[in-house]
Amino acid sequence: MSKNSDLSKIRDKIDSLDNQILSLLNERAELAVLAGQAKEDPIKYKPARESSILKRVLDLNEGPLESEQVKNVFNEIISSCRSTESTFSISYLGPEGTFSESALQGQFGKSVDKIPQETIRSIFESVDRGESDFGIVPIENSTEGSVNSTLDCLSEFNLKICGEIEMEIHHNLLGHNKPLPKNGFEIHAHEQTLGQCRAWLESYCPEVKLVSVSSNAQAASNVKEDNTVIAIAGELAAKKYGLDILSKNIEDYSSNTTRFLTIGNIESGQTDSDKTSIMATTKNEEGALYSLLEPFNKLNVNLYHLTYRPSKVNKWQYSFFIDFDGHKDDDLLKELLSSLANKEIEVKILGSYPKSLG
Repeated sequence: MSKNSDLSKIRDKIDSLDNQILSLLNERAELAVLAGQAKEDPIKYKPARESSILKRVLDLNEGPLESEQVKNVFNEIISSCRSTESTFSISYLGPEGTFSESALQGQFGKSVDKIPQETIRSIFESVDRGESDFGIVPIENSTEGSVNSTLDCLSEFNLKICGEIEMEIHHNLLGHNKPLPKNGFEIHAHEQTLGQCRAWLESYCPEVKLVSVSSNAQAASNVKEDNTVIAIAGELAAKKYGLDILSKNIEDYSSNTTRFLTIGNIESGQTDSDKTSIMATTKNEEGALYSLLEPFNKLNVNLYHLTYRPSKVNKWQYSFFIDFDGHKDDDLLKELLSSLANKEIEVKILGSYPKSLG
C-alpha cells in the first residue's frame, strides 16, 4: 500500500472524527440550554460546576494531548455552550493585549464581551454599578508580592471573589526589528513588570530611563507612537500592536506567576478543592495578630497568603487579608469563623471559590 493511500485513509478518518465532534458539540450546547432552563436560575455562570468539569476531564486525560491543551479546548467548549444561554460582559485592566486579558480568556474563554478599563478601581466600579457582570483583577505576583490597589478595593466594595486563575508571566522586550540602541531611548512598562525584570534591566540597560505606565499594553501602544520607546510586554501585546520581540523571557525568575481573581455579585458553590479569602480587622493592642492566627493553628487550617493594609478607619489599625483552604460552608470553616467572631475580630468574607487548576 502506497504512502499516499495511507495518508488518504488517515485524513478520511480525521474528517469522520471531526464530523462526530461537531455533532457532539452541538448536542452538548443543546443540553446546556436545557440544563439552564431546568435550573430556573437567572445566574448562568457557575464557577464550581465549570471547575468540576475541567478537573474531571483533566483527571481522565491519558494523552497525547497535554493537560494544558485539554484545559484550553474544554474551556472554549464551556465558553461557547455558556454563550448559547447568556453572554457575559467582563471588565479587565486594559487596553487590549494585557496579561489581564489573557487571564480573562483563561477563566471565561473567548465567547464573552470584554470591556477594558483604565484602572483596577474602575473594574470594581463597573461591576458594582452593574455595567459589567464580572471583573478580572490581579491580586499578587510570586516575585513582587501583593497588588495593593486590589486589596484596597476588596476592602471598600461589597463584591465577592468567585474564582481565581494563576498564570505564568513571561516578559518580552518589544520594539521594531532593529538592533537595540546603546542610548537615546526609554523602556516603558507597568511598575510591577519593571520590578519583575529588575536584574535583567540592570545588566543589559543600566543607563536607560525606565518609565512606569498604566499597563504593559499601554507601553506597547507607546512604541507605535514614538520610535524612541521600547516596551516590556507579553506576546499578546506584540501581536495586537504589530511589534517585534527583541528579547524573550527577560523576567528575573522563570517561575514568575501572577494570580488573578474573578469578582462579581455571586457566590460560588462548593467543590472538593476550594479556597476562602477574608479580611480581618483587629484592635490595635498587644497580641492582636497572635489572637487572629491562633484558631487557624488550632484547627489545622492551611494558610496560603497573609498580608495587611492600613484599615483607613483608625490610626495604626490594620486589616489582614488571608487566603486559606476550604469553603465557608464547610463545617471546619464554620467553626473557624465562629471562633474569630468570639474574639471580637471583625471579619469580612471576601469569597469562597474553586482553586486555580494551574
